[in-house]
Amino acid sequence: VLLLHRPDALMEPDEVAEAFTALESSGKVRYFGVSNFNSRQLELLQSSLKQKILVNQLQLSIMHTGMIDHALRTNTDFCHAEDRDGEILDYCRLKGITIQAWSPFQYGMFEGTFLGSGKYPELNTKINELAEKYGATPNAIAIAWILRHPAKIQAIVGTTNAQRLAGICKAADIQLTRQEWYA
Repeated sequence: VLLLHRPDALMEPDEVAEAFTALESSGKVRYFGVSNFNSRQLELLQSSLKQKILVNQLQLSIMHTGMIDHALRTNTDFCHAEDRDGEILDYCRLKGITIQAWSPFQYGMFEGTFLGSGKYPELNTKINELAEKYGATPNAIAIAWILRHPAKIQAIVGTTNAQRLAGICKAADIQLTRQEWYA
């Protein structure tokens, strides 16, 4: 799988298509995706490709929920209710593009993790309650929250620590209720 990392303002879709075809024909790459593309950027690129874009990596965590919030704030007075191409979640679902959530434990781009952070005591209390209820780690609950979404989002956990990864994998066995997910 080859992903184009972040959109390029000077991207020429026909050049990308030529490169994708050469990589596929040579057997070096079987599948293609992108990261951080909005719906129109995906449409533009896809218009030149013979291959289907299968993946879009986007930042998503319990504390970074812009792509989910957009649908909840449409036609309201809430801050950020205006459309800033907030349709990416629905667009990817309609087009069969798998969203891969990067930085699933972060509360910002570089600020750090929300798990165990003193900045989010109520959230951590709830996550710890759910971890105890399900016999899981807080990391697993954070991933279970992502996996609960009907878009079938995949989580990119970014660890090579076998023990941490084993704890996170428990998320696959956890089906949060609607009430737990919204809490």
